[in-house]
Amino acid sequence: MSSPHVLIIGAGMSGLTLAQQLRQKNIPFTVFERDVNRNARGQGWALSLFGEAFDLMKSSMPSDLGPVEQTSHLLPLNLPPQFSFYDITRPDFRVGVVADDNLHVIRANRHRMRDWLMQGIDVKFNKRLTRIEEHNDKVTAYFEDGTSATGDFVVGAEGTRSAVRRHILKGQDVMKPLPIGSIFGEIELTGEKFSEQLTLSHSNYIVMDPRLATKDQTAIFCALNRVSPDGKTGHYYFILLWVDQDAPKDASKKRWTELASQEELAAFARERTRGYPEKLRKLVDQIPTERYNTPGFQLQGVELEPEQLPAGRVLLIGDAAHSMAPFRALAANTAFVDSFRLGDVLARVRDTQASGDQLKDLVSGFNADMLVRGKLASSVSNGVLEAYGEEAKFITFGREAGPMPPKPIVLSDVGVVA
Repeated sequence: MSSPHVLIIGAGMSGLTLAQQLRQKNIPFTVFERDVNRNARGQGWALSLFGEAFDLMKSSMPSDLGPVEQTSHLLPLNLPPQFSFYDITRPDFRVGVVADDNLHVIRANRHRMRDWLMQGIDVKFNKRLTRIEEHNDKVTAYFEDGTSATGDFVVGAEGTRSAVRRHILKGQDVMKPLPIGSIFGEIELTGEKFSEQLTLSHSNYIVMDPRLATKDQTAIFCALNRVSPDGKTGHYYFILLWVDQDAPKDASKKRWTELASQEELAAFARERTRGYPEKLRKLVDQIPTERYNTPGFQLQGVELEPEQLPAGRVLLIGDAAHSMAPFRALAANTAFVDSFRLGDVLARVRDTQASGDQLKDLVSGFNADMLVRGKLASSVSNGVLEAYGEEAKFITFGREAGPMPPKPIVLSDVGVVA
């Protein structure tokens, strides 16, 4: 084995990041994606890069990609990423954090990030994995269209409902619905309405009620996804999140939000935020019923134990290995770090021509590190709603938010980056 050939299943954030690492290290790879083309479905909303993931994106990606800052959700507006928190008992008091010389954060539009990561990579689309066969030192992936591919490693980077994980677990699955309900909606804002949202926070803000008991805790997450090229339109979304005591225990059973109409979802969201101060519920009120996302979906959790991941030639990264609630910006960052560390491990396999026990030790070390980081991130993320009812404080990017007096944003005063 002069250089391993790696089959990457999934052209999302972690799969493409791994592909770029292998491209840079001159390790052969092929990326397979189940979607029929790169624009077949939405890629989700904005995500935040910070800490180790930020440092690695800045220092360890191929130089021909250009700077990662070009993925910013705020472009072309000349504003720094800003993350704010409100409680409804003090609507004019804001705490938060802002990206500066002491806090390096990029809030990336996911579509821009995917386009950035896809540069120089020939993704094989319309490839839905059906099964994997392992034989000696080779692995073969079979796809729904009747084709197959053989390589030295298969990496499952295809998200929470990973088919690669099901292969590793011999058909068993560990995906469990999180006890958190969610409803999503989207809207485009211009003029004064856009300025009002930027004033509340440049990037996103969370609104909660500290008086609620844990079982009744609700939050709204309001966020800017991207800005139009002329800087005049903001594409926004909101997520209503609540502690859901009636969440199903079995991932195969549907939650009511997955079966509800747009009218039912909109009515529920407006009722749950009816007592919020007007300016803090305004985004929810503005979103028309037809812009609520249906069918809704359940937030799923995935946690694996070391004994469930054998040290072999089939591996997992990202949500396939550790899926969690969308709090504290940890899910994407943990997945990105997985990709960089696996790239380093595969380079060591190539450089040492590892096989047998040496290969097993390298893969085992990677799996153990990934699962420890994933479990820690999940424990921090999954309990945020319940913990807030007890702690009444906000933490993001590892930092407790501090007072941040509101500063009105007038679009005509904001510079536009050429």
